[in-house]
Amino acid sequence: MYLKKILFTASILPPLALAVPNALAGEHHHHHDHEQRQHGAHVHGIAALNLALEGKEVQVELESPAANIAGFEHAPASKADHAALDKAVAVLKDGDHLFRFNSEAGCRMEKAQVSSSLLVEEDDEHHMHGHDGHGHKHEHEEHGHEGHEGETHSDIEAVYHFECAKPGKLTQLSIELFEAFPATEKLNVQYVIESKQGATELTAADHVVKF
Repeated sequence: MYLKKILFTASILPPLALAVPNALAGEHHHHHDHEQRQHGAHVHGIAALNLALEGKEVQVELESPAANIAGFEHAPASKADHAALDKAVAVLKDGDHLFRFNSEAGCRMEKAQVSSSLLVEEDDEHHMHGHDGHGHKHEHEEHGHEGHEGETHSDIEAVYHFECAKPGKLTQLSIELFEAFPATEKLNVQYVIESKQGATELTAADHVVKF
């Protein structure tokens, strides 16, 4: 419901520097869309955010190159990589800190979900532990993957659901992504707030969306 509304909005809004509708095509086409982003929209330092309010619920979708969030895009191959990725995911899941709506609207996060091919690869590597031969091979392959980083990219996506006690009083959103993840230089935002819709570009110096 929310995603279809955003898709329609994206078709009539001015094009953004980062093409983001691929993130909204649904889980069924996730793999195909991920490949499309690899060959097009993936730009380090730039992320995209889509936001929709319907009724009392706000849905926020964030898509970013993994380098902006975790500091790397290869499969985690060391304890430091795993620690950095786990920390990044924990920060991403703290939606009430990253997204601060004006207090009059009374918005609180209900749930957050973070997904990335890096998280799948991290789980795979954990399963490798205890099998030294396979684990060594896996790590060797991933070092080779790093050498081709310019050809292969990884994204991190996060979806948040907020409940607003007084959605009619929702007038602005302060996005703290730049403080949490300094490698993020620009955020392209598209939003639909009931009958209002628009697009804007945020930076660390200007990180508030006014609806």
